[in-house]
Amino acid sequence: MTLDEIAAATGFSRTTVRFVVNGQAERYRIKAKTREQIERFISEHGIVIDRTARSLRLKRSDAVGLVLPDLANPFFAHLTAALEDLCHAAGLVLLTTSSHDDPAGEARAVARLLERGVDGMVIAPCSPMTAIPMTGGRKSCAVVIADRAFPGQPYPMVVTDNEAVGRRLADILLSERGDAVFLAASRWLPSIEERIRGFLAACAAHRLDDAESRIFSSNTDDVAAGKHLMEEVITRRGGPPAAFVCSSLLVFEGALQAIGAQTGRLPSDLLLGTFDHHPLLDFLPNRVVSARQDEVAIAAAIFHSLTEQMRGKPAHAERLVIDGRIWSNGHPL
Repeated sequence: MTLDEIAAATGFSRTTVRFVVNGQAERYRIKAKTREQIERFISEHGIVIDRTARSLRLKRSDAVGLVLPDLANPFFAHLTAALEDLCHAAGLVLLTTSSHDDPAGEARAVARLLERGVDGMVIAPCSPMTAIPMTGGRKSCAVVIADRAFPGQPYPMVVTDNEAVGRRLADILLSERGDAVFLAASRWLPSIEERIRGFLAACAAHRLDDAESRIFSSNTDDVAAGKHLMEEVITRRGGPPAAFVCSSLLVFEGALQAIGAQTGRLPSDLLLGTFDHHPLLDFLPNRVVSARQDEVAIAAAIFHSLTEQMRGKPAHAERLVIDGRIWSNGHPL
């Protein structure tokens, strides 16, 4: 059925039906009852919307690509959900894929999304990227970089203020225990290096002259890396530290495993710190201080920049910084 036929059958205007079919009911303030009636008619009559002809005519797909390093990472999972909500409300579809932190895999993912004619792309890169090539006779593809701001990017970048929130987190640990170490995975990533700079700044403020020796780093970001790093800390220091902070939840999990294997349990006075958050942290008996990223605010900034480009606004290599938040056992600090 055509839009005109659906409009005639439901008694609504062609424009109203088009907004509902395109998923733009909320944007154009179509009443919920009206949307439900139109969607029910489409469902009851088994109508499937074929967008191919429309895409060819308008030279746009109404699709946005999202390339992430790891779909299982809690931060990226929450970011995906927030972006998906924004896309749905605007009548766009979000196509998500993973690079598995492999530059070659990332290049393949980007190429495949371009082959499908996406109008825009959000990328959390695992390596410095070159310009996205033009494809399919289209003028351009809107691009926004998320989380990992490698120098020299020609695109807008939306990141957390990792250095500032990292300093706040380290300052809490050092103020309460006077001692802390940093377990860092994938130090080559800009976001991790920023978090380390925050830790070093806190050490300097507390007049600790051995800050660099307090940093233990690994090339991989996984549980095994966290376990290995904490074992190195225990060996070098003769036991678990008074406090530690991890660059990710995976490293945090591995660090806890290493301490449990060495002591049989977590020392009750051990102060724990980590970037990103998981609800299970709130149930640990020890105090946990976590630096949380505001996924909803990050998604909103990404989406605004992306849709502005899709409307024809030139892209600029600007850095949009979103404040991080400090939480402790379920409560903001």
